[in-house]
Amino acid sequence: MIINISDLFLSLIGGIMIGVACSLYYITKGRITGISGIYYGVITFKWNEFYWKLSILCSIVFSTGLMYQIFGDERIMESSSLAFNDIPQITNLSNTIAGISGLLIGIGSKLCNGCTTGHGFCGLARISLRSFVAFGLFILFGMISCFITMSEHQENGQEKYNYNHVSIIMIGLSLVLLSATMLGAYINKDQFIDTIIGIPVGLLLGLGVVFSGMIKRTTILSFLSIEQWNPQFIFVILGANITCYFGFRLLSKPILDTEFQYPYTNKVTNVLLIGASLFGFGWGMTGICPLVGIALFPQFTWQIGLMYLGSVSMGMRIAQCYLNKYQKVEAQVIQINSNNYNYKTDNEQNDKL
Repeated sequence: MIINISDLFLSLIGGIMIGVACSLYYITKGRITGISGIYYGVITFKWNEFYWKLSILCSIVFSTGLMYQIFGDERIMESSSLAFNDIPQITNLSNTIAGISGLLIGIGSKLCNGCTTGHGFCGLARISLRSFVAFGLFILFGMISCFITMSEHQENGQEKYNYNHVSIIMIGLSLVLLSATMLGAYINKDQFIDTIIGIPVGLLLGLGVVFSGMIKRTTILSFLSIEQWNPQFIFVILGANITCYFGFRLLSKPILDTEFQYPYTNKVTNVLLIGASLFGFGWGMTGICPLVGIALFPQFTWQIGLMYLGSVSMGMRIAQCYLNKYQKVEAQVIQINSNNYNYKTDNEQNDKL
């Protein structure tokens, strides 16, 4: 077991920042901050929610890019570990592993309707049975996957570019996109307030990911590792969930909406179990969830920026096609059962007559 008290403290602080971000969004708009759902809304160009979701993602990239400029190869606290992984620790991830991981995470997050933020931070804080089951499976299958695939990682990666320059470019791109998003939201006035709120939410999420150590995939892999277990991620979960638990119960209704928007069901279904298992297995292969994948854009590598996130997008679209078909079949079954029930009831009435 590897324990660094300063890292544990920073993880708790980072978790609290993530919890404040999720609570802020919940208190103002009544929504759960699920990064996988936000990401899916952007890549599918759902225009009725596109601008405010993009503002969150751009703000995350800007925030982590700024932190990389400040703490790129340094420590946040004197005795803590480095704020960011060395670039070779990111590029030693093979394209194949990144692609398979992204595909499993994309499919899994859609099937179980959530990821580490939606289930692990917001869901647990709401005492949701679905989230407890889903997050438990994330960790279980993440540990299994980490044990199986750890040997597949390359020994050494390569540092091909000057990543200080790369992060500056990504900061600039995020600001340009954020400005365009603000303009689009201003023209489409229905999303303007949501877009404004999305900026501090994204900034806090980005800060939280860096302070907590989640930005380093080695933090997650060491948590999922059986041989060299590191409890750092537990403190992220504690900080985020304690903050969200009280934040979610602060008001009886959101400030800028009429009611809180809860998931449509709290039932543990087979689809949830399969989705959470797939997500966990993909998560254990890389140590990267959708939030971290977005946050790593200022350290842009082809493995994560293209292969991983591209595969996440593909997996989400595949899963959504299945869900559309599954829901259609389920609706037909309900209709048939309803017709059979009505037919049986009519016969019973006729028998009585």
